[in-house]
Amino acid sequence: MNKLLKLAGALALVMTATLAQAQGKIAVVDTAEVFQKMPQRDLVRNQLQKEFDGRIKEVQKLEADGRSFVEKQQKDMAFMNDQQKAEAQKKLNEMQATYVQKRRTLEEDQARREHEERQKMLARIKTAIDEITKTQGLELVIERGAVIYVSPSLDITDQVISRVSK
Repeated sequence: MNKLLKLAGALALVMTATLAQAQGKIAVVDTAEVFQKMPQRDLVRNQLQKEFDGRIKEVQKLEADGRSFVEKQQKDMAFMNDQQKAEAQKKLNEMQATYVQKRRTLEEDQARREHEERQKMLARIKTAIDEITKTQGLELVIERGAVIYVSPSLDITDQVISRVSK
């Protein structure tokens, strides 16, 4: 019994020493905060806005033209014969189809490009975390949202922001 107690004590001591040693090799990072504070984020947003500006204006013009056409047709409806009404409806359907198709492609292209640029920024964040991990000899980096409490001394978020801002 005495040997068992000594063995359990020794095991507890070894576990405590291991945890204490590992404690210095653990860090947390808030990747959402890093992403929000990246200066590249605004540059990318402006770049994408310039990239899609012409197409956005084209879709907005199609929408405005469609509204104007509908308003004009509502005013003229009383003076139109059946053939003119059918032609107006056909033209409206064509305008609507063109608008829907161009808007859908624009939204898909914007989403694809935003995803591409986001992946580039996330890769940059990952690289910064990897560099800090190697520099500081960290063995484990945990996302800040996955822990309830962490000592501020273990948070490397500001270091990551500093690295990705260069």
